[in-house]
Amino acid sequence: MEQPLDRGTIRHRLDDFAHAWSARIGRWRQEGQGHTERSYAQQFWSDLLRAFGVIPERIDLFERGAARASTGGAGYIDFFWSGVAIGEAKSLGADLARAHDQALDYLAGGSIGQHEWPKYVLVTDFARVRVERLGEQSFSREFAVEEIAAHVDELMFLAGREAVTKAEEKVASIQAANLMAGMFQALVGDEVDVPVGELAPEEAAEEDFRTQEASILLTRLLFLLYGDDAGLWEADLFHRWVEFDTTADNLGPQLDALFRGVLNVGGSRRRGVPESMARFPYVNGGLFDGTGTAGFLPAPFREALLEACRFRWTAISPAVFGAMFQLVKSRAARRGDGEHYTSEANILKTIGPLFLDEYRARADRLIQNKTTRRSEIIALIEEMASNIYVDPACGAGNFLNVAYGALRDIETDLLADLRRREGRIDLSLDATMDQRLRIDRFYGIEINWWPAKIAETAMFLVDHQANRRLALALGQAPERLPITITATIVHHDALSLDWAQTLPVPTGRTFVFGNPPFLGDTTRTKAQLTLMHAAWGGNKQLSRLDYVTASHALTLRLLADRDGEWAFVTTNSIVQGDQPARLFAPIFDQGWRIKFAHRTFRWDSEAPGQAAVHCVIVGFTRDQDTRPRLFDYDRPHSPAVELTGVKQINPYLVDGPVVLVDKRSRPLSPDLNMPMYGSKPTDGGHLLVSTAELEQVQADPIAAKYLRPYVGARELLHNEDRWCLWLLEATGEEIHTSPVLRERVAAVRALRAASNAASTREYRHHHLFRQLAPMTTDFVCIPIHVSEERPYFPVKLLPPEVIASNATFQCADPDGLQFALLSSSMFLTWQKTIGGRLESRLRFGSTLTWTTLPLPALEDTQRSRIIAAGAKVLAARALHPDRSLAQHYTALGMDPALVKAHDALDTEVDKAFGAARRCRTELERQELLFDRYAEMTATT
Repeated sequence: MEQPLDRGTIRHRLDDFAHAWSARIGRWRQEGQGHTERSYAQQFWSDLLRAFGVIPERIDLFERGAARASTGGAGYIDFFWSGVAIGEAKSLGADLARAHDQALDYLAGGSIGQHEWPKYVLVTDFARVRVERLGEQSFSREFAVEEIAAHVDELMFLAGREAVTKAEEKVASIQAANLMAGMFQALVGDEVDVPVGELAPEEAAEEDFRTQEASILLTRLLFLLYGDDAGLWEADLFHRWVEFDTTADNLGPQLDALFRGVLNVGGSRRRGVPESMARFPYVNGGLFDGTGTAGFLPAPFREALLEACRFRWTAISPAVFGAMFQLVKSRAARRGDGEHYTSEANILKTIGPLFLDEYRARADRLIQNKTTRRSEIIALIEEMASNIYVDPACGAGNFLNVAYGALRDIETDLLADLRRREGRIDLSLDATMDQRLRIDRFYGIEINWWPAKIAETAMFLVDHQANRRLALALGQAPERLPITITATIVHHDALSLDWAQTLPVPTGRTFVFGNPPFLGDTTRTKAQLTLMHAAWGGNKQLSRLDYVTASHALTLRLLADRDGEWAFVTTNSIVQGDQPARLFAPIFDQGWRIKFAHRTFRWDSEAPGQAAVHCVIVGFTRDQDTRPRLFDYDRPHSPAVELTGVKQINPYLVDGPVVLVDKRSRPLSPDLNMPMYGSKPTDGGHLLVSTAELEQVQADPIAAKYLRPYVGARELLHNEDRWCLWLLEATGEEIHTSPVLRERVAAVRALRAASNAASTREYRHHHLFRQLAPMTTDFVCIPIHVSEERPYFPVKLLPPEVIASNATFQCADPDGLQFALLSSSMFLTWQKTIGGRLESRLRFGSTLTWTTLPLPALEDTQRSRIIAAGAKVLAARALHPDRSLAQHYTALGMDPALVKAHDALDTEVDKAFGAARRCRTELERQELLFDRYAEMTATT
């Protein structure tokens, strides 16, 4: 790796540059000698670039042809460095503003691609220089040439030391992925379309041969493109070689010769290497081994490669780019906007609280402490380097890239501080000897061949980026060529791999993290279910456990006898419904506790066409002294807010007692009645009566006797009318005599006779609902699924003559207590916290969210006050009798009288649970609920 010039050397060179050009300008003025910009422009730019250690003979650096936006005509740009700068020189005394406008005119002309767009504009009349940064962090400076050394910092981008913002990295990464997509398409054609999902099909484990060959070639080219800009060899060496030493006809064989005969061969083993190739270093590291050949490449491929050569590859984020590079096999991704990726911010939500935040805080304390000893700094570096960092479903390596880059930043800051403390000004001393972190401490497992190869290459790139930052801080960087240290990316299905055999036991800790695939119980295959059983072992009851929990099981097994911690991004279903009890029980039994957690937030999928998913992040530790950290979100897409004063985090991601809420067949509280499903027709609609059919049925006097109001979830929420024929008391003679009943019951008999279910075929009472649940008293009708946006759980009191469908639950409620409790914020909080969901909608569970509600036994006064408050809710609804439940309980527009009534109800219910007053937040209610649950289950 070429060592960059330090700032002092560059400043000294700029002094020489200023002296030489000031003297020349002085002679011009004394002699009154005219000159043209073309006569001296190239020399001016060349001398300036040499001061920054840049070889001025870079390809296409001068006289770049370009169109002008203002005239549509063609012209020549004096100085153009793709992705870096555009420069214009004018005659002595010329207007620099006009020169600046001319440069922008070329940029707007349309002949310069977005991937070549520079960040800086330089203009000069030889006596003055103006530099402007475009885009984010923009600035503009103008100064005399003799003052140029004082403005070295504004020009350090010429030495490759530009500050690239995260937003600019994102844009650059999207452009880079588009360039790679162009090369991929040129290689294999546009018809290739490998679907991209959260879990690849089993048959995708062995990928198409053409795709494998393309991935080998493109990942090798990625390394060369990056190396051209990153100082791994002479700047633009590969670009010049492609431009001058290959043609469309021989590019493939020439690349194969470069790969096998040069980059894979070192020292004296090289034989007969042409001079144009001999300047490339020995690389190896498995990247340029004998596997795969480029062969003869399509003619358009060379042009696509040259376009990529003109891009500034050091501006990319390997994590973002790797994720998008992984997607180029998908036609939708190639044709889309290229913005499908996992953001660094989301990755840091996982690795930050797991280990990164702690290491950063410890490093900052050492740096800020004036009495810190060298041994303390080296000890922290060695501790970070003694661990291994593992992503068991690494994809293109996003998590590993970000983790390694962030840890190297901490190490670089420590080494820079060490140098300052020791006063080591002499750059000839090897300051990198204390650098310990290597990519060989990072391990990934990936089922698909293509992303595994990308992950391996991306780790090389992030290593070189880290080395560049180290060189900026210390003036030196470790030599990485030839490659002898690599990350370990295992191409295998993680669930069928022995992790303990694959991952060495480090002297430090094992950190496991990532975003394993998740699938619900209805979408996983039999083969995947078999893998889950193997991961959990024994007779583990999987039931609705998500596929992602298999990664938890294997991590438990790996860390059973080694020091470490772990955290995964998962579907939020693992902390809802009946999953927490089955997942967290074995974790807690092995001495783990929750170190940190992010409550539900939206994690955008990397795959085109895939909806955003609602996720949580949960991290685990055995350290009982670690202060737990809990992050909350106002809405799933809102920023994370860390909660203060958290004492412990339970499986429902609440600061409360660590309890596991399991299903109960009877209510925990003596004051709760047991709900049951409504009546299930299984009738093909023949026992149901719509508004359009009502008049015909009422015209039949026998059928009219048995008409009853019929309420399902939709009718309940939206005041829609429907009826049913409730024939429990009807005689056979009546059914035979009534034309309506005879026809409808015959249709039900035919439907059930054709059923695949034996129990339905054998059911003989075809005039009756298949499952009957009549009520004999007033009851609360409860919809099974409710929007999570409702401010209260919408339920309704109904008389016994109403028949509730099996899309609802019904709960006997002769005095209104059950209605009041179901309508309270306390119940809604319990439902949201422990209940299951359908997508993001709340799913009422009679044996989970209702029977487990930890309502202490009510005193008569409490009971009466709650019932009275519930009656006032009904009275407030009655003020607007035409409004449906859905209209009453809109997320943004509840009637003030109804809000007041619910507040009064909440006051009474909250006090019954032990609050001193009405709770103000959901968190307060959660803490009360788990406290009561722990108390009530301790004796049951």
